[in-house]
Amino acid sequence: RASEGEMATTASAMPATAPARPSARPHDWRRRSVPRPRASASSPSIARRHRLVTRAGSLFEVATPTRTTTELDERDAFKQLMERAGVKHRVRLASGARGRGLFPSGPVGWGKSAVLLSVPLDVCIVAPFGDADAGAAGAGGVKDAVAEELGFSSNSSEKAKKDTYGILRAAWEKRAGVTLPETITTLSRSGDGADRELAVALWVLFATRSGDAERNVWRAYAEWLPTAEELPSLMLANDKELDQLQDEALKREAKATQNAADKLFLDGIKKNTKETDGSASAFFVLRDGLEITAEDARWAFALVASRALASPVGDDGSSDFAAILTPFFDMANSDDVSLVSASKSVRGTADADVENAARVVLERGLNQGVGGPRVVLETTRGLESADAEILISYDPTATNAELMLRYGFSLRGNRNERLPGPSGSIREDAKTAKTRKPSFLESEILRFALEETGLMTEETSAEERRRLFVAVASACGGFGNPEEDQGEWELDDAQVRLEIACAEAFVDAWTKQLRSFDTDLKQDEAALTAAQTGSLPGATPRIVAAIEYRAERKRCLETGVRALRAYVDWLQEEEEEEESAGGFVDQQE
Repeated sequence: RASEGEMATTASAMPATAPARPSARPHDWRRRSVPRPRASASSPSIARRHRLVTRAGSLFEVATPTRTTTELDERDAFKQLMERAGVKHRVRLASGARGRGLFPSGPVGWGKSAVLLSVPLDVCIVAPFGDADAGAAGAGGVKDAVAEELGFSSNSSEKAKKDTYGILRAAWEKRAGVTLPETITTLSRSGDGADRELAVALWVLFATRSGDAERNVWRAYAEWLPTAEELPSLMLANDKELDQLQDEALKREAKATQNAADKLFLDGIKKNTKETDGSASAFFVLRDGLEITAEDARWAFALVASRALASPVGDDGSSDFAAILTPFFDMANSDDVSLVSASKSVRGTADADVENAARVVLERGLNQGVGGPRVVLETTRGLESADAEILISYDPTATNAELMLRYGFSLRGNRNERLPGPSGSIREDAKTAKTRKPSFLESEILRFALEETGLMTEETSAEERRRLFVAVASACGGFGNPEEDQGEWELDDAQVRLEIACAEAFVDAWTKQLRSFDTDLKQDEAALTAAQTGSLPGATPRIVAAIEYRAERKRCLETGVRALRAYVDWLQEEEEEEESAGGFVDQQE
């Protein structure tokens, strides 16, 4: 055995190792001949005997991978519903790190893009959405190029054009075995965007409450949709839940959205429903026995806002959109674009795919099953196992406030976040006491400093990297393009002092905002942990989403403060080293 610190070099010091096995084993007189065991009906098989005597931790033992998801469709009800709807699929419904979501049935998408879901268009709710140029047509109808193309024009010469939405509506009715009430079809043909939005919401409510669940996919699919209590949408939040945001501006926007939805519903009642005494009804009566309340409408508006696929219709620059609600698709969760593993598209035929362009698809007429027009979800990168969640991006450019307002969730490390700048003036020169309006920092120098100080390294988590991106973009008026960096910069003493003063101004502004919250990040993290274990009193999905939103805001602010304080320290250290050289020179030279 070699002494400590000495390398073993002699044969006696080397550890004993098994000799290489020769191709023909020599006779060993110590070896006994043991009869080979035989399998019989009364004794276990050889393989079974081997398993019984295998030692724990054997090198030859293959460990079964630990599953990280929980099955939510143990009786295959979700799978059977997809197949009944004529959906081609390679997905399963399970619960993972983000809660309920879509997962592949196995490894998929290696080598080339693979279709995960293919939903026939006649299963989807497709309706016009948004404002059209109603003013140009007067009270009689819509008068713009897109509306004429879709058959909404009052011009008799345009009547021959296909009413493509009418075709798809008829296809949906045929598939579901129900006929839409005239109220819905009239509202959907209106040139007023408010009427169109109400029509989509009413269609969702009618679809989930009418017909036979064996034939109407939406009636059966309603069992899988979240209830009003389960939806995290701010459209359904009360004042107590909105207060948990700790964001007065977002709370005001949420209240305005709620009020707009209620007004839209009440205006629709006034136009389409009257009591016998002439007063306005409190319900929207679609059919006998099917009454819609304001609470029902809010739930439907929240579903449409968070689950509809908006597709432009007509020429470029048109404000006309089709709202496409696709069952099964809406189970997929959203995350940062770097984590996205699937994309959505609308397809016409198997050999003619049209990305995000509904008009070409609609003109192909009735869907005759899976081979006809359909909405497709396909991989953008390989999914290595059944536990690799299928992720899409609802809006790759949205801030967390926008995500909360539309969908009821926020992202950790959202690269689209921006932190507020200082509102006052900053001292430019300590010697002359000159002041100026706050400016932005130099992005190339700040990025270099974050790497030099060890804040941005290969070991930095992806979430924290994105928060550093937010800090740089907020303090520099943009992140800049590292590929365009010149690698040549120089700051004199006055410029260094200005850069430090500007950074300190941002630090002060961000610290002030951190102190303005009713709770700190540690308290928020403790509340989120309690919510996960079911021990947070009064927790609702909207309260938990609000706590996560405000906690992520604080994480971004704390990262920004930490980054700029490190930047100030770095500048001051480098300034001291460079004073004798007469300037602050690029350290890469």
